[in-house]
Amino acid sequence: MNNVTDMTPDEGALYLNAKEAAAELGVSLPTLYAYVSRDLIRSEPVPNSRARRYRAEDVRGLKDRRTSKLDEARVPPGDTGYSFNSGQPLLESAITLIADGRLYYRGSEVTELAAHSSLESIAALLWDCTTNPFQPDVLPPSIPDIPGDLPPVDRVLVALPIAAVADTTLFNTTPEGLAATGVRIIRLIAATIADRAPSSEPVHLQLQQAWDKDAATGDAIRAALVLCADHELNASAFTARCTAAAGTTLYGAVMAGMAALQGSKHGGISRRTENLLHDLSESADPVESVRQRLRDQEPMPGFSHWLYPNGDPRAKVLMRLMAEHRGETETFAHVTQVIETMKSAAGIKPNIDLALAALSVTYDLPRGAALSLFALGRTAGLIAHAIEQQMRPGLIRPRARYTGPTPP
Repeated sequence: MNNVTDMTPDEGALYLNAKEAAAELGVSLPTLYAYVSRDLIRSEPVPNSRARRYRAEDVRGLKDRRTSKLDEARVPPGDTGYSFNSGQPLLESAITLIADGRLYYRGSEVTELAAHSSLESIAALLWDCTTNPFQPDVLPPSIPDIPGDLPPVDRVLVALPIAAVADTTLFNTTPEGLAATGVRIIRLIAATIADRAPSSEPVHLQLQQAWDKDAATGDAIRAALVLCADHELNASAFTARCTAAAGTTLYGAVMAGMAALQGSKHGGISRRTENLLHDLSESADPVESVRQRLRDQEPMPGFSHWLYPNGDPRAKVLMRLMAEHRGETETFAHVTQVIETMKSAAGIKPNIDLALAALSVTYDLPRGAALSLFALGRTAGLIAHAIEQQMRPGLIRPRARYTGPTPP
């Protein structure tokens, strides 16, 4: 077989070529490649050819999800608060709203909150606290040393169960008790990522000091944490809610959500995007390198988001902040070239993954900082979803649409 049109009938049922896949979705080829970069569609090389082919089931599944009218879904009366529409779980929640290309935390627009808020104040908002739960004496228990050669998020996944066993107030499930547990978890994760003793200092200052950076960098870290705090019912939040509904503690819910978050199709995209920007920044011609990746149909993670057809507002905030702080640096110029090339050549804009990666390379943060910031910020949202879910009766127990062989 020399090209995708030479597929056998069986293969033709499984795969589409690039033009067929784009036509099925009603999008341009660059947008198709963006879907591939976010692992929404599987792409495979065609044997004995430079062309690539695309899994038909992924293309049609994405088409179904994009055309479904989520606002027409209804939660069944008397149910535990979930339903499914075109394969997408829908739960009632008062935490986060995504509408008309904008993101809101309990009714407040995130782009405005990011201007001055700390992650601590956003956590209190998401948890619907009436008083500030981040008191100086609310600290996590000390934990044994964790091997320093583990990546930060892996260190977090080691620290959480150890701290849970040592936390003597873990089962205080009053609103105040749950909020205090949430404070200890956030401060534990911040200390683990910073590789320092737990502190009651604002977490963005802890990272600024641990990474030996200036105040402008600390402000960018603060804004990034706020922008990452929650994003409605994503994979990690849904995982945390399922776990919380099963009766686990806040530690257990955060562990489950964090395990989902570091996956290659979720927060792991931030790590891949950061690696890509490092590679492009070392290229003699970043613009030509981007164009060559597009010509070769190579994934370009960090671009496009189906919830924000006109551009991710979180990325816009961070990119504007970087332009103010580091606009004259060569590294930021390279990042800008990558973004402008993707806009002109592919018609797509950066998302939060690209912005976090850009922040990491522009401010010369430790390798892997993009995922660390995403994980620490999102911890506030995981806790909010777990608390909200614990207040509801029953399990989250969807049914499967059986597609196996028919029983005799």
